[in-house]
Amino acid sequence: MEINTFCPECENGLFLYVMPPAGLIPCKHCGKGREAKGHGELDAQGALAKCGLCDCTEFYRQKDFNTKLGLWIMGLIVVGAGFFFIKNQVMIAFGILVAGALLDLGLFFGLGDIVICYNCRAIYRGFPISPQVEGFDLKIHDRYEFNKKKL
Repeated sequence: MEINTFCPECENGLFLYVMPPAGLIPCKHCGKGREAKGHGELDAQGALAKCGLCDCTEFYRQKDFNTKLGLWIMGLIVVGAGFFFIKNQVMIAFGILVAGALLDLGLFFGLGDIVICYNCRAIYRGFPISPQVEGFDLKIHDRYEFNKKKL
């Protein structure tokens, strides 16, 4: 069980291995840290029911993979295939695309899921995932983001 969040002051990563108690989670980099409300809850199956940092009850799931790295990999595959298409080496280009699709398929089935809080973006890794937690929903995300900007 691991909870990843960040310091709002310096954006340094903060890593927790238990549900945080109420109070300040100190940052080792800048000394300030992040406040935790400390009311995190797990349901009967051990799945996350309430965020321990902000008390939010809405979460989404995604694959446990760095999205920036994934975009770079896909970009390189497209550029590589495009290069060979331009050189009129269609079989090599299709080979690159098929290899990219197989890599994507392998990562999709090989990697586990993480749960992310819509409000504070804390990442919960190693928890059982409730069937109610679905993929990212832009409508829910926008509700939290626009409420933050109003404050």
